[in-house]
Amino acid sequence: MADESTQVAQQQTDPTEPHGEEGIDWEAKFKEAQAESRKWEGRAKENKAKADKWDAYEQEGLSEQEKLAQRAEQAEAELAQLRAQAQHATDVDEVAKATGVPRSLLEYCSDREAMESFAKEYAADTKVPAAPPAPDSRIQRGGGAKASTADQFAEMADRFFRH
Repeated sequence: MADESTQVAQQQTDPTEPHGEEGIDWEAKFKEAQAESRKWEGRAKENKAKADKWDAYEQEGLSEQEKLAQRAEQAEAELAQLRAQAQHATDVDEVAKATGVPRSLLEYCSDREAMESFAKEYAADTKVPAAPPAPDSRIQRGGGAKASTADQFAEMADRFFRH
């Protein structure tokens, strides 16, 4: 009995005979698949070159006005995309400031409504307090004197490099 279970275990883990198939030349199958892949890669490169030639031919046939119209359409599409990106960034900043949710989490939302909804859920799940009030940008020193920006930087650098 023990000999039979050992033989079964060896047959199941024998790497030379996967899944009970005998006599398959895996190296030959690999080389065949690789050759087929290279054949299709070559055809794709040929087709790309032909497509580029066709595009150039089409461009030559266009009048100057048609070329300018295409460029104008492309520029308008790019401008619309840039405006949408700028609006999205503005919305992210405003919602992050209003809710206290990190900006990096809001960037993945598709629109302002989704950002606000996410911010409410995030705040409820993580118990994030409302956005803190904007801090006073001046540091109080002894005697109540306000420090200049240069003094603040010097103090910060001093703390950073001493530790």
